[in-house]
Formats: sequence, C-alpha cells, structure tokens
Amino acid sequence: MSFPSTMAGSMDSKTIGWVEAGLFSLLIAILSVAYTMAAALGVHTAVFILYSLLISAATLLAFTGFGQNARAIMLARESWIVGVGNIVVEGGYASLLGFVTPAEGSLMIRLSIPITILTGFIVYGRRPAWLAWVGAALVGAVVANLLSHVEPGIAAPVIASAFACALAVGIRAFASEFHKWNRAAVTIPEKIRVTALVTLVTALTGLLTIGALMAAVQLHVLPQTPLLPKPEALIHPPTILLALFVGGALFTGMTYLSFSCVLKIKSENFIATSAFMPVVTLLVQIPAAALGLINLPPFDWRLLPAMLAAIIGVLMIIWGNRHA
Repeated sequence: MSFPSTMAGSMDSKTIGWVEAGLFSLLIAILSVAYTMAAALGVHTAVFILYSLLISAATLLAFTGFGQNARAIMLARESWIVGVGNIVVEGGYASLLGFVTPAEGSLMIRLSIPITILTGFIVYGRRPAWLAWVGAALVGAVVANLLSHVEPGIAAPVIASAFACALAVGIRAFASEFHKWNRAAVTIPEKIRVTALVTLVTALTGLLTIGALMAAVQLHVLPQTPLLPKPEALIHPPTILLALFVGGALFTGMTYLSFSCVLKIKSENFIATSAFMPVVTLLVQIPAAALGLINLPPFDWRLLPAMLAAIIGVLMIIWGNRHA
C-alpha cells in the first residue's frame, strides 16, 4: 500500500478526489452490510469492534511506522477522546444494525449532523449561517420521524444506539480538530500515522479492560452480564474473520480515502457526500440480500423521500456555511 498524491491517467486531482469520496461512501455501505452479517452470526459487538480497530491500526502502522513522538501522541488527552469516540461510533453503529436495515441505520446516524452543529454553537460559540440551521433542522426532523416509527419492542436500543453513535461522531470531530499532533500533521502518511497510533492504544486498552473484567467474572468477583463477552467470544471464528476483513480492508481503506480526498476536494465537499451514504447503502444492501449475505424485510419505500430530504438538508448546510 502506498500513499500517492496523483493517479496515472487523464483525470485531474479534483476528479480523483471525487472518485475517492465515492469509494469512501461505498466502503461505508459495505461496512454496514458487514455489521449486519456480524449481528446475524452472533458476534459479540465489543470484541468485534476492538479486534477490527486493532487490526486496522496494525495494518496502517506497518506502512507508516511508529515515527517520532509516538509515545506523546498516544498519551495525549485528545487521543483518548478520539479513540474512545471511534469505539463508541463503531460500536453504536454495529449495535444499531442489529435491529434495523443498513439503509435505515445509515440514515439514522445522520442525527450527528444537527448534534454537531448544536455542540459547536453551544460549546465553541460557532455561528453557522441561517440556511445551515434550516438544513440541520430538516435532517433532524427526518431522523426523528424515522425513529418515531420504530417498533416499540426495539425502540429503546435503537434510539440509544443512534444517539450514542451520533453524539460520539460530534465529540470525535471536535477532539480531532483540536488535537495538537493531528493539527501538526501535514502529509497524508503523517495524518494516517497519528490516527493509527490513537486507534492502537485505545483499542488495546479496551481489550485489556474487557479481559480484566472477564477474569473478575470468572473469579466471581463480578456477576455475569451480557455486556461482557464470554471467553469463547474471543476465539469465535466468524468474529475473527469479519474483523480481519473490516479492520484490514474497510477501516484501512476508509482512513486513507478520507484524508486523501479532503486534500483534493476540501472538507465541505467531502462532508456533503455523506448525505448520499444512505442511498449508496441501499444500493449495496439489495445485492447483498440477493446473494444471501444478509436477511432483509421488504423495502419500505417511505425511506426514499426521507433520504432525499436528508440530502437537501446537508446541501443547505454546506451552501449556507460556504456563503456565510
């Protein structure tokens, strides 16, 4: 794996950036299908996510190396906020897809958009354009309406997972923005190295913590709880195989593509592409179901207007902030 700044052929840098943004959305859609498969295979979410993050960090560091200041980066307060945020985001999303379809889950976590804008206004005094507020309200209304139609029996875990994932997205974004070492990193490999180090130390700490709690349960110091995996979950073959695919391929590819395309098409355009992720996820989940990889209920066509409204809301935010 290399980190090219240009691509052979006739496409210019900006065109390549849009292609990379599209590929990022595709990987997110495939990730949604993988999470749905994991839930169906009885994979323990915490073990699966931590394994995936650890494999991704190791894969990235194999190419970038630990470099200088690795210890300082891993011990920085912002690193732990970002790292824990990563775990909560992926864990919350994986948990959510145990109850709803990938397309629905992808739309539900757009709740992160109004939450992040509101957090920036309250905590950091940022004042988005009025059109951005309208767009955020539209996205929030779409998600709220979707959540209100969830079956009562699963409403509590679905809402909790969606809110946890959305809130963690915002917290992680601000922590990354103010991370000293992330701000100092200029090149793509350097930014990837910082991300990999943050992911490595937090995922490893998470696994060690789970191991210690599992030992306490085995020694009857703590009671057994479904939140903690049983020992067999650590060597569950589907968990390991899916984690190798998600961590080694999807997370690694997503990390590179996100940094690379931002340099070419700028952050606001990359963020705008997130509005299309539910649609891309829908297009991926249909063939995945046809191949028998996942089981899906009949498609609810009411999702299409909701997806369109979310796209309009995000584009309003981008347009409003650009002309503020």
